[in-house]
Amino acid sequence: MEHPMIGVLYESDEWSDHKLAAELETCGAPALLLDMEDAASVQAALACEMLVSRVFASARFRGHTASLKRMALLARTAEDRGIPLVNPARAHFFEVDKRLATETLAAAGLVTPAVYACALPKDVDPASLSYPCVLKPNCGGRTTCTAIARSAEEARSFLAGAPAIAFIAEEYVEPARGFLTRIEVVDGACALVVKRSVADNGLSAYRFGSTYAAYPDVPREVTDAAERAAAVLSIELGSFDVIECGRGPCIIDANSVSNVSEDCTELLGMDLMRTHAEAIARRWRALPTN
Repeated sequence: MEHPMIGVLYESDEWSDHKLAAELETCGAPALLLDMEDAASVQAALACEMLVSRVFASARFRGHTASLKRMALLARTAEDRGIPLVNPARAHFFEVDKRLATETLAAAGLVTPAVYACALPKDVDPASLSYPCVLKPNCGGRTTCTAIARSAEEARSFLAGAPAIAFIAEEYVEPARGFLTRIEVVDGACALVVKRSVADNGLSAYRFGSTYAAYPDVPREVTDAAERAAAVLSIELGSFDVIECGRGPCIIDANSVSNVSEDCTELLGMDLMRTHAEAIARRWRALPTN
């Protein structure tokens, strides 16, 4: 490799991955896109001076399980060799294990949904769950294969058609204020806070038609909770979904890889990939070799 590079590890070939690499170049930080579906990507990554993970937990639903396996190996190997990885290996393993992330946050004293079960669909006993509850893949995202079950019958019906992967059943926290709070963190600090509406199916997701709105008067306890969660999970760049409830800010989802579609820059009032690139470039320039 002619010059030290920042390896941008990706698997979904989305607009945001290419946008991040382009913005890094604009910041004067040379970037190399590495497709983790390619078997040669691990060795190429280990020749880089710094790495950035864009490997989503939802990769399994694109048939990219090879990327998840390679990412697990690469995260550990890069750490052993002292190659900086954004986010670090620890954060990646929370990205791909919702149960682990939830229970780690709860152990740290943060408010989270109660976890009722985590197993293959055939091994989840609907009669043992409390209702309503959320059923979702333990390694997944973007509300794929996710449902709110309001009875054992609904849970049984959903699980009967679910893929044979680990699912987590957890407490459904009512968004009493009619929205979820989405918090983007950069360098572990809140960089963007927006409200995201709840769709007719009770879930909140851009693909279900949920809308975003500014949230300038977000309570300080909400942003404090997100920053505490980022520190607990070692998430430097990422996002949190929070529901404000009687128990306090309840963190219902944590992501160490944030994603935006091309039209979200105007929608959110912030160029998230540009902000990520600036943070990554600052860290790259601070390396002893630069």
